[in-house]
Amino acid sequence: MLLMSPEWFDKKMQNMSSGYKIIDHTGDVGLKIWGTDIPELFCEAAQAMCSLIIENKAIQNERVFDIRVETTDKNELLLKWLREILFIFETEKVVFSQFQIESNNFHETDVPTYFLEAKAYGEVLDVARHEICKEIKAVTRHHFYIKKNGEWWESAVLFDI
Repeated sequence: MLLMSPEWFDKKMQNMSSGYKIIDHTGDVGLKIWGTDIPELFCEAAQAMCSLIIENKAIQNERVFDIRVETTDKNELLLKWLREILFIFETEKVVFSQFQIESNNFHETDVPTYFLEAKAYGEVLDVARHEICKEIKAVTRHHFYIKKNGEWWESAVLFDI
């Protein structure tokens, strides 16, 4: 089951700034992600997804990608962000190890479009050095949520593999 008890979540987050847990789900793989703010949550989600795809210890930050995503539904912003990173991996064969959120308007209300601007650091895939762990086919809405939990932001995302 993807959802975890609040007690586990509260205990896990004590003395931590951000993190994620991999959750197996029939035919899919999921992530439970947490961070102290929206930029930290989005960076953690991106790093967690990338770690599912490839072992990121061997990735060098040789290239920088400027990424901007927009949506009319702020709850879709995280999904769109992860889908864009997956799209770059699939089309340009670039693997990422680090992310930095430059700006976003997640907390604003009554705006026509929500956006996120970020930098992604990585390099071109080198099969001699990078071990592919899982093939992610899609970022799904199944069991997806993003919410504030006390002092933390948390989210859950499932990936079709």
